[in-house]
Amino acid sequence: MTQEYGTVETAVRGDVEAMELIGPTARSLAETAYNLARKLDTDAGMATAAVARELRETLKALAEAAGDDDESALLDQLSTPVGNASPT
Repeated sequence: MTQEYGTVETAVRGDVEAMELIGPTARSLAETAYNLARKLDTDAGMATAAVARELRETLKALAEAAGDDDESALLDQLSTPVGNASPT
C-alpha cells in the first residue's frame, strides 16, 4: 500500500530528501517538517500563517543541519509563491 501525501507534504519530503542531513536532531526536525506540512495540507484553519512560519523555520533549521551555507537562496526559495497566482 503506497502512502499518499498532500501537495505541501510532498514538496517538503522532496526538499528534505535532497538535503544531506547530518547531526543528532536532523531526523526529528524532518518529522516535524512533515507533520507541519501535513497540517497545512489538511487545513490548519486560523493557524495557517503560524504553521507556515513554523514550517519555514523548521526547513531553515534542516538546511543548517545539512550544512547548507547558502541561507539566502533557501529563504528566497521558501518565499517564492507556488501555484497559479493569476486569476483564471
